[in-house]
Amino acid sequence: MLLRSLFYSIHPHNTAKMELSKHSKLAILLAPFLIVGGYIASDYYVANKTNEQRIFKLSMSDLCDIFKEGCVLTSGNMQVNITDNLGITKANTSFPVDSVVISLVYNKGNEILYRLDQALNPQYWERETDIKKSVTEGLAHTIRVLIKDKGNIYLSEFSVTQTGPNLE
Repeated sequence: MLLRSLFYSIHPHNTAKMELSKHSKLAILLAPFLIVGGYIASDYYVANKTNEQRIFKLSMSDLCDIFKEGCVLTSGNMQVNITDNLGITKANTSFPVDSVVISLVYNKGNEILYRLDQALNPQYWERETDIKKSVTEGLAHTIRVLIKDKGNIYLSEFSVTQTGPNLE
């Protein structure tokens, strides 16, 4: 109906039959395909933007001691509670993640990486480590935390002593 009224307004003398130019017919034929193609292209663009790797810094919410009550690190919606009890280092995250790595940096500069194993589900991670022993003996004082989640990386580094950690 709209096309007919457009045609009559352009060609008022020809009311018997509606004729469109070949360019108008082609535009009407291609318009649905261009709309669907644009929708698909925008969906690919948005999906690609969400998969870009972003790095977030985890910060300590309060003073904490990983050897007693634990240490809570936060960044946006992500919260991680790090504890070390009887040589088992645990990390509990606020939502499921892909991997958790904790490293212990010794005073001489060398670093030991501990890739934590998934416990009950992807929110709970644990592994046997010698973090408490090394800190107690004064051999190491810096802990680094790396968490990967769907292309996002969460990082933190803090010093740990027998009296508690200090965020760097």
